[in-house]
Amino acid sequence: MTCAALSTVLAGASAESAEESVRGLQGLRRVAVEIAFSPTHPGVPVDDAQARIEEVLRGALPTAPIIDGRSPDRLRLIISVREISSSELRGFYLPFSGSYGIGLVRLAAERMVTAPGVSTPVRAVVWQVERHTRASWRASADEILGLAEDLTELFVEDYRRALAP
Repeated sequence: MTCAALSTVLAGASAESAEESVRGLQGLRRVAVEIAFSPTHPGVPVDDAQARIEEVLRGALPTAPIIDGRSPDRLRLIISVREISSSELRGFYLPFSGSYGIGLVRLAAERMVTAPGVSTPVRAVVWQVERHTRASWRASADEILGLAEDLTELFVEDYRRALAP
């Protein structure tokens, strides 16, 4: 298979999976917002991360789901950023070296779905996007919160596409 043919197949598969994830947002009217850390980041309070997501969603109304803490459907922000010293990254010690916040920030829409052969509805990820973060440890909290906003804006864009006829 040539490179051009392979890239055409991959582009088609990517567009197809993007459309499939947008379809998973159809009919979504209300979401609860949840924040999960692995490990805990001392510079990112849960309330700040949740407020950033809720602010983007409220600013996008009426073309965004309504925030409802009792909703079985979830918009879950997963922050998995670790402090890593430059010595660990480099493999040897240098004086006056700093630490970095390196990891992933992921936003996922989870819905209750019925699956063949399963008697009760189960929670399934119907949409997700993630970004790598790599910043100095001091700047990592701002980086994480900025990514949370960016990912929520991507969610709203796909949600609007799901609403379109």
